[in-house]
Amino acid sequence: MSDTQARVAELLALYRRSHYAVALPDGAAAVMRIGEPAPSPITGWIGEAGFAVFLTACNPHSQPLAPEDNAMRMADLQRRLRATTARWLDGHGAIPGEAWREPGLLVAGIPLASIDALARTFGQNASVHVRARGPARLRLHRADWLLEAADIERDDG
Repeated sequence: MSDTQARVAELLALYRRSHYAVALPDGAAAVMRIGEPAPSPITGWIGEAGFAVFLTACNPHSQPLAPEDNAMRMADLQRRLRATTARWLDGHGAIPGEAWREPGLLVAGIPLASIDALARTFGQNASVHVRARGPARLRLHRADWLLEAADIERDDG
């Protein structure tokens, strides 16, 4: 599947406008945004891992699926993560004021290459790379998305 440059630009703009919220272990919530440092509760949770990635298994290549299909995909992602040393926080991506809301996980404790492989397995265009220090950045997982931008990392897998 290949997207037009206009569609890629539109999706990247939507990803940048999105808020990526997670449920913290203490019951509180925290929100991450592209280009901004993660809130201190998230950086504390990341700890020695140094980074985490906000990842979903839903709506591959931004093509909407039925809620039950997305739920099965998220269950499969969690099953695969349980087979690793990963730890994660439940969350969702959303754009304030809009109806779109998509479940996701903030994943830490496994190599970035493993997360990249999961993103490609589930057909994800991008994920959100969250460092314990520095701004959150988009990380592309599609070889056909060759746009360059200051807040984007490429998965070279």
